[in-house]
Amino acid sequence: MLLNRQVLETIIQAVPGFRARWDAFLKEWQSEDTPWYLGMGDLAHYVVETYERGNVDEFDNLFRAVEAGLQTDDETLKELIAIGLFEDIQNIASHRACGSSVFRRWLGPRSIAVWDEVDLGMKRVAASAVQRTPRWWQFWRRHSGFDAERALSTVESPELRKIIEQMYRKPE
Repeated sequence: MLLNRQVLETIIQAVPGFRARWDAFLKEWQSEDTPWYLGMGDLAHYVVETYERGNVDEFDNLFRAVEAGLQTDDETLKELIAIGLFEDIQNIASHRACGSSVFRRWLGPRSIAVWDEVDLGMKRVAASAVQRTPRWWQFWRRHSGFDAERALSTVESPELRKIIEQMYRKPE
């Protein structure tokens, strides 16, 4: 994955409170291909967690840097922001009392367009999953998908909880 690391670093520099987590992430993956989406997922958790604590001091700088990243011609970075950051913030926040709409006030014009596109895409996926029925030859199978809410109510591992929140959006 070719990525403009300088622009990504500008985004990370905008949130000094996240720096230690980011450095730990980079150290963990230093000898392998860096899974940037995992790093952005960690940033998404940080954003939601700090919002819940009422500490939004870094958000202006963060979302300004994200907006600047979306203005570049780096398609890989744009995709990383859309899927790795915005989708994860929306998914994680859907499991929290604050919801994801609280973050809209920090978004710039390009960020709002990408945010809304991601949100619409996830709503389409959710609607498709609800309407999906087994094929006629699968009549013998019970149709039961993964129930994220049930899993979250029983999971004890904080790390597993983070993964489930990041990957599954709570239905509206």
